[in-house]
Amino acid sequence: MLALVKNYFSNFKANSTKVYRYLTVSFLFTAVVLLAFVIGAGKPDSTLGLLYSISIPLYYYLLLSGLTLLALPLLSVSRLTFLILIPKSIIDILLVADYFVFGVYRFHIDMMFINMAIYDFSGIGISFSLILISLLSIAAIVGINVVLYRALSKLPAFSLKKTYLSVFVLFIAAQFGHIVGYEYKHNAFTKYTPYLPYYAPLTSSSLMADLKNSYPTVFPARSEASDEDIAGILSKNSNNGLLNYPKEPMTCQSTASQPNILLFVAESWRQGDMTADITPNMFEFSQQADHFNNHYSGGSVTVNGLFSLMYGLHPTYRDYMTASPYKNQTMLTKMLTAQGYDVDVYTSSNLDRFSLKAMMFGKIADEHYTNPTKDSMEVDDQNAVNQLLMDLKTPSTKPWFKFVFLSSSHHSYTYPEQFKKFTPVEPNPEAFLFNKQMDATGLFNDYKNSVHYIDHLFGDIWQSLNESGEAANTMTIVTSDHGEEFNDNKAGYWGHGNNFTQYQTAVPMYIKMPGQQQTNIQTTQLTGHIDVAPTILKQMLACKNAVDTFSSGHDLYNLPSTPRGLIMSSYKDKAYLIGEHVYATGLSVSSYKVNDIKQKNENFDFTG
Repeated sequence: MLALVKNYFSNFKANSTKVYRYLTVSFLFTAVVLLAFVIGAGKPDSTLGLLYSISIPLYYYLLLSGLTLLALPLLSVSRLTFLILIPKSIIDILLVADYFVFGVYRFHIDMMFINMAIYDFSGIGISFSLILISLLSIAAIVGINVVLYRALSKLPAFSLKKTYLSVFVLFIAAQFGHIVGYEYKHNAFTKYTPYLPYYAPLTSSSLMADLKNSYPTVFPARSEASDEDIAGILSKNSNNGLLNYPKEPMTCQSTASQPNILLFVAESWRQGDMTADITPNMFEFSQQADHFNNHYSGGSVTVNGLFSLMYGLHPTYRDYMTASPYKNQTMLTKMLTAQGYDVDVYTSSNLDRFSLKAMMFGKIADEHYTNPTKDSMEVDDQNAVNQLLMDLKTPSTKPWFKFVFLSSSHHSYTYPEQFKKFTPVEPNPEAFLFNKQMDATGLFNDYKNSVHYIDHLFGDIWQSLNESGEAANTMTIVTSDHGEEFNDNKAGYWGHGNNFTQYQTAVPMYIKMPGQQQTNIQTTQLTGHIDVAPTILKQMLACKNAVDTFSSGHDLYNLPSTPRGLIMSSYKDKAYLIGEHVYATGLSVSSYKVNDIKQKNENFDFTG
């Protein structure tokens, strides 16, 4: 019996040693991936910063070792030690995937991203070529781990005890450095944290307080700088943590003529790309419309752009509304329905994600909601517009509000072959993932072709409205959910959702009022998506309520003369646009000029 016990523990030790030897050897590959994240944070600011940055993979090594300890009873069985390959390969695959996701979106893979990948894969904008590259990468990562596992017996021997002791000592030293660096807001230590996935380095205000008391010459006290006062944007809308929307019952009455309302939204269409060459139909339309030439979305991503557009509220309110989407349906569509309007939706985008459908349209009937999502994006857009054209031909005694949101201009930019007007085009829509400073011409041409196609679809709608005579009795709004960047500042940013420059947040805004025949307004005054809902409610429904009782914005035809600011959000971050500067919080803690992310605002200090 004793011999059996000794034999068991002997086998347990040998197999456990094999597992941890493999973990240590294979972690060299993992460390390379992690150091790629570190390099992405920029050049170390000092020698201490360099040493700290190199130590960061040790955090993950110890974490992975601890998790492996929980599985040792299974992994220490001789025939099952190979199972360590599964979690280790998965972790490496996720890290590599996260590296590219973070490079584009500036946030790490989480349950929200996974949920989008499962339920709204097309909304992420991943092409077939990227899927193929991903599968090849997965195969390569698994292959590397398998080769290392099989080569264990041929690799030089080393002491696991000495290895783990050295790692632990270095880890503690590095984390102590972060505790001190965090206390004194040393960028050399703190700048890496947002760039690493699920990285939570140590902080300790109590330890630092003790050190300051005991060694004041080494750890001096520091004065707290006063925070920059940017609360003015929020002051009039503060609800002390309680949602009160609207602040008072709405009192609205549509005009006798009850004009129709068309809200046409093109995905990822940025300001400045509405020209006679790219968008001939919308350009022709704009000659009869008012121009708001300094207009910003409420976000650099669809969910916040559409929220601000349909609610007239800053996107910081979205979480409140999402908590009870039907109850907190936007006043825009609620009041339109109350005044006898038919509310119809035509979109190829999945608005069920983030509860947008419920928040923006309530319990809308299926016959009023057209959402083809089974074919390619350009086909779905065409099908949505076809249904709209059919509906326009059907006589109705009721006024209508039609929301059109077309998505062909979302990365990876799809359109029928006959709309390939701008050439050459980039054959690999994900090429920028591997070369952030690549020539943008081909990808930008691809984007312009997709916008050109959406313009064609708008032209069909506008022609139908004109032929029926409805155009003269329709308030028509043409805009976008957010912009799209093509490394415009040569800072390595592409797409959207990763900063708040004008390329990702400034969008076209053209409004043609009923009966309008020419452009009456050309304004460069700052306006935002939060101004659209109150404009419709004031101009079309003659709502008597003060705008600030139901909106963060203003009526676009009654703008304030005083300077104003806007709040914008991505999936993870929030930013304030004040004057020509963006004040970004969250991951991208910085301040920069809205037209150039490389021009930092030297007069603003977040370190406080």
